[in-house]
Amino acid sequence: MYSEEYRKAYQMGLKEAKRSQARGCSPYLPVLDEILAEETTCGEVDLGLVEIPIELIVGTRSAGRSKAFSHSFLPLMDENSEFSFKWAALCKAHMEEGITDPIKVYEYMHTFYVVEGHKRVSVLRYFGAVSIPAEVTRILPAKDGSKASNIYYEFVDFYNLSKINYLWFSGTGRFARLQEAVGKAPNEAWTEEERRKFFSFYTRFSSLYGDKDAKELSTRLTVADALLLYLEFFGYEQVKAFTQSDLKDGFLQLHKAFSVKKSQGLNPLKGLLSR
Repeated sequence: MYSEEYRKAYQMGLKEAKRSQARGCSPYLPVLDEILAEETTCGEVDLGLVEIPIELIVGTRSAGRSKAFSHSFLPLMDENSEFSFKWAALCKAHMEEGITDPIKVYEYMHTFYVVEGHKRVSVLRYFGAVSIPAEVTRILPAKDGSKASNIYYEFVDFYNLSKINYLWFSGTGRFARLQEAVGKAPNEAWTEEERRKFFSFYTRFSSLYGDKDAKELSTRLTVADALLLYLEFFGYEQVKAFTQSDLKDGFLQLHKAFSVKKSQGLNPLKGLLSR
């Protein structure tokens, strides 16, 4: 049974690797050491034990494990290898007891690179897990004045207040606007209850934002960008009580507002995300 799950994951990994190669890309996991060899950094911060989004785990710290997995952490080792037997054993543990041991990762520019626990990530991603506990070390990039650097350090400031790591904006100034949109003072820390309620809203919102009709708001928006627009349009206190039907109706209202601006030859995002 568990070897069959490995076979399925292995076949999926081979297909993904071939697609990457056909696009002229490496079929294997990105290696943080190779990325950092071309970057200037400003030290490390130990974040301790953190629940991290699995979708943001994108690579490995060193090259040793890189070729064992495709970009989605699907296995690429032969079905009769020791690796496959260990993967199947982890699969068994996950299905019978659950995988709870934290992995070890480095975070760099809002993405995570695995030091220990590659197969745990692989099994959990294969089964569609959303998050995993991890011992996290943050590597700080250089403050070089670039847009990417500015957004990242705004994220760091927001994380220090909220401990929220699943949001990412495509422009500057938006983490501070989100802090204001949820009714928090600029330097006010979030409580555990506030984080829990916000995550509940975010989960429902992001599930809806995956719908085609919702994404028609703008293909350029991250989920966080769209969420900020939504909160500033309706108000957080109101949307917290929205049902899923109310949330979808809200998207329709936003879509109508955007359509009117477009019909007038205006940019519907101007004044919303550029403030």
